[in-house]
Amino acid sequence: MKKISLLIGVAALAALPAVFFWCGAAPRADIIYFKDGMRTLCHGKAWAEKDEVHCERDGGLLIYPKNDVAQIEHGPSVKADPAPGKGRDTGEKTTPSPAAAPAPPSKAESPPSAQPPSGVLFYDPRRDKKYWSSPTGRHDSYQEALSALAFEFGRPVQWIEEKMGDSNDLGEIRGVLSSNKQAASPAPAVPANHSAAGGIEFYNPRRPQRYWTAPDARHNTYEEAIEALSREFGKPPVWVERHLGDANDIDLIRRDLRNAQSTEEGN
Repeated sequence: MKKISLLIGVAALAALPAVFFWCGAAPRADIIYFKDGMRTLCHGKAWAEKDEVHCERDGGLLIYPKNDVAQIEHGPSVKADPAPGKGRDTGEKTTPSPAAAPAPPSKAESPPSAQPPSGVLFYDPRRDKKYWSSPTGRHDSYQEALSALAFEFGRPVQWIEEKMGDSNDLGEIRGVLSSNKQAASPAPAVPANHSAAGGIEFYNPRRPQRYWTAPDARHNTYEEAIEALSREFGKPPVWVERHLGDANDIDLIRRDLRNAQSTEEGN
């Protein structure tokens, strides 16, 4: 009897490493892909419950509207993040299917942010306006936020996207952009029709008010913009359209209109 008990004890001790190994396995990490192209990496499970999607993260629980979610990808461990798309944790992604997304171009290394984390998120799917370019600049889409930052920092949208870094903290993003702007001299080249004048577009379909005739004069339609220029230059709308030119830069357009006005008055 003692011999049998001893054998059972030895077998139990031999099984302990397997138990510890199983208990020490890394927890699963699920990824939530949103319909607007962003994603959130959970530190544990993600699951749908009624009209909500729940995500275990940082010891707490994040809850998103189910209507905003395109897909939940269940991963084997917290280190697994196979999505090759452009997005980062709570970052943007071009398609809900990670396998179909092309590999993104590598971003230029950004200098460290001069600002500490602000605690204000650039992207938060729980807000009505999910993207913020500043505490007062709030937008419905990623492209609108990029356009607002491009206007504020006087750089093309592509430059903003390349230099903004990987943080989702608005203060850090703005600090990185400021550091890059100070380090970059002269300003990066822009297309010919967006000539190196003011860098403010007359027409941009990504803005809420697509037509601008000045930084503080913004209009919903082309006709409204032409009427505003007509009043400013004291000329009929037909005259404004005739001398508007082909540029999409506000400063170039206004320069052409002033030149045409001066030529007529000189005659």
